[in-house]
Amino acid sequence: MSLLGACSSTGSSGSSGSSDNASAGTEPAATLADTTTTAADASTTTTAAAAPSALFDFADAASATGWATQNDTVMGGVSQSTSTWANGQLVFQGTLSLENNGGFTSLVSPIDEQLGQRAVGASAIVIDALGDGKTYVLQLRGADQTRFIQRFATVAGTQQKYVLPIDKFEAVTSFLEPVANAAPIELANIRQLALYLLDKQAGEFEIAVTSISR
Repeated sequence: MSLLGACSSTGSSGSSGSSDNASAGTEPAATLADTTTTAADASTTTTAAAAPSALFDFADAASATGWATQNDTVMGGVSQSTSTWANGQLVFQGTLSLENNGGFTSLVSPIDEQLGQRAVGASAIVIDALGDGKTYVLQLRGADQTRFIQRFATVAGTQQKYVLPIDKFEAVTSFLEPVANAAPIELANIRQLALYLLDKQAGEFEIAVTSISR
C-alpha cells in the first residue's frame, strides 16, 4: 500500500496549509537504528560549522510557506499536528497517538530544487530549535526518492543547536526501514526535508525551529 501523498494538516496565520497533493510521501512509524544525536552531542554545535549557511531560515512568515504536516491518519491513526509561524520560528506541535495502530506525525518542507546545491560540502546539518525533551527525526529526501534519517534528542525548554553529522545519516526506504549496503548520501541530490515524531512518544509535543543550516 502506498502511503505517498496522504496527510492531515491544519494551521493558523503563517501556517503551511494542507499537503494532500503532497510534494513528497508520508512514511509510517518504524523501529529505526539508534542514531540519536544526544544533548551532549549538541553542546558542541558552535564549532560544527565554521561558516553556517542557512538551508531554511524562518525569520519571517513567508518562510513558512509550503511547509505542511503529514500524519498517521493515512493508516487509520488519529495523531494530529499543526504547522504555524510565530516570532521568527516555524512551530510544529500537536498530539501523537498510538490508537488504531498509529504513531507518527511529520512536518515536510516544500520541494526546493536548489536545496542540494546549498547543502553541498556540509559536514553536518544544524537545527536551531526550542525543544520539548522529545526525540525527533530529520529526514533528507533525494530527487531520486532516496531517504536518509537521523534522530536528535531535544532539551526541554531550551533554545539549542543540534548538530547532525552527515556521515551519521542512515539510508531508509519510504517506510523508514533500513537499506542494507546503501550508497552514501549525495547532498547535491537533496530536494526536501522532513521532521518526524514517532517511536511511540505518545502525548502532546512542540518544537519551534528557528533555522536549519549546514
